[in-house]
Amino acid sequence: MMVAYHEAGHAVVGGFLEYTDPRLKVSIVPQGKGLGCAQCLPREQYLYTREQLFDRMCAMLGSRVVEQLFFGQVTMGAQDDLRKVTQSAYAQIVQFGMSEKLGQVRRWWRSRSARPRPSS
Repeated sequence: MMVAYHEAGHAVVGGFLEYTDPRLKVSIVPQGKGLGCAQCLPREQYLYTREQLFDRMCAMLGSRVVEQLFFGQVTMGAQDDLRKVTQSAYAQIVQFGMSEKLGQVRRWWRSRSARPRPSS
């Protein structure tokens, strides 16, 4: 039952946001590593604004919010969602120069080991 609420969280939160892709289907049938999925119908778009990326992150985290609201706790089911949100936020600041504080500057490092890693 937790999986159903989790996947519904993606769909419901995404449905209220202006810049998310429309949902194609929501399933609680296990596929690969996931226990369910909320599949979008992607738009043919290759450039995203900060607002669009933010809405996508909110839809990904909708599952975790629903778990907390309905069950009073969160599960590890959102681990892939958290990974994707962290990667997106990190890329917005480091690669795309979308930070209000740091400004429109792309950060780069000469080696992978010198690069700061996003922390959870």
